Amino acid sequence: MLEHIYYHIGIVARDYHEAAEHYSKVLDVKFTEPAESVVYIENPETQQAETIKLTAMYSRNRPPYLELLHATGNGIFSEKNAGQILYFGIWESDIEGKIEELKQQGIGIEAILRSEPGKRAHAIITAPDKMGVRIEYVSTLLRPVTEAWVLTGKHPGRQH
Repeated sequence: MLEHIYYHIGIVARDYHEAAEHYSKVLDVKFTEPAESVVYIENPETQQAETIKLTAMYSRNRPPYLELLHATGNGIFSEKNAGQILYFGIWESDIEGKIEELKQQGIGIEAILRSEPGKRAHAIITAPDKMGVRIEYVSTLLRPVTEAWVLTGKHPGRQH
């Protein structure tokens, strides 16, 4: 099987159940059960940060998966970004190194995601590029859990 580094497309939805029903019909895919997590998000450009409860679900077809996110908070996952592709997701083995690389390339970072303040980043989302597209770089440390979630439909170890 091919190694998939680009593996998902993230969409923020006001109602992720409705979005899952829609995309199930349109794309003929099934979705995982939703999983909730608490995420600390920093925006280095505005110096704003917030802790939100983020609910997500993945399509269960082959990559690239469709990731549906429930609109919440005031930042990148807020309703202002609902109803459009938010980002293309890529696995990244060195998140801290990628942050430095993006800075050196002059690419803005709109969000750094952590489990809580002061912890290592587990994902970063770039600011929109000249085409209006964001890229989410996700730590490969999350890959086994994500792949198990997609394979079984249930997020390992999470309350649903």
